[in-house]
Amino acid sequence: MRPRLVAEHIELSLGAEAPPRPLRDAIEQVLVAEYGMMAIQAAERAEGMLEAVARVISSRAEAGAAAGTLPILTLIGTATDIVCGSCHVLPHDTPAVAVAKENRIHAESLLSAMKNLTFTQFEKFGAAVLRELGVKNPHITKHGNDQGIDFYGQFSIGQMESAPAPFFKLAHDVKFAFAGQAKHYPTRSVGPDVVRELVGAISLARTKTYSSETIDLFEDIAIRPFSPLLALLFTTGELTSGAVQLSEAAGIISRSGRQLALYLADRGVGIDRTGETKVFKTELFHAWLARVV
Repeated sequence: MRPRLVAEHIELSLGAEAPPRPLRDAIEQVLVAEYGMMAIQAAERAEGMLEAVARVISSRAEAGAAAGTLPILTLIGTATDIVCGSCHVLPHDTPAVAVAKENRIHAESLLSAMKNLTFTQFEKFGAAVLRELGVKNPHITKHGNDQGIDFYGQFSIGQMESAPAPFFKLAHDVKFAFAGQAKHYPTRSVGPDVVRELVGAISLARTKTYSSETIDLFEDIAIRPFSPLLALLFTTGELTSGAVQLSEAAGIISRSGRQLALYLADRGVGIDRTGETKVFKTELFHAWLARVV
């Protein structure tokens, strides 16, 4: 029995909302339930596996945090010998952290709602995410003339200030443009070919090289030769390792459905906070989406 498999069994048995418990006890439970060991034998084996399983759980939690996905478990305590669900609110958590944990419980519901969108709605979803990032007026490109780009928008540093545009002029002049592609693939993964397609689309759009002289995708945001332009690739499914590697090499910000769902959960999208217990409501999610014109 490998520590990785034992850690995975612990994830399945405890879940992201599990209260703290000794890691040794959790290992013992798995050894008895999944491997048929006697209790006394499981207790001895758990002691020997404790450090190795703890390393696996820590590694998986760090990898999830780095990737923007939800780690199921976390270790706490000075000796890291206590395990609990990553969304369990602890006594020492700040109010902000407590709210974030309560929101993250609904990431899977958000992912399900995203997968149930139509192709057109998911393109609108891309623009809605831009709005969450601070873009005031995100745009959706017209079907048939999108030239490989589904949504775009612009953000200025000045938008972070409360003063109107005549003030902090330099901050308002520092602008970043976003252009992205929305791939609604609920049941399959996005591969490197889609990343290459977006690289080509962005390159052509940046130089205004279109299939028709009447098209200008970025006319509303005035992209210039030296304007910073960030490329985004969103999908409701997963990203292959090749797609992730190529995106990183090309400087494209690619996000899977799970990564996007966790970001929106952190933002509280679709989550009703009126009662004592927070709940995800599909109608609130669609109301959030409908704010994009």
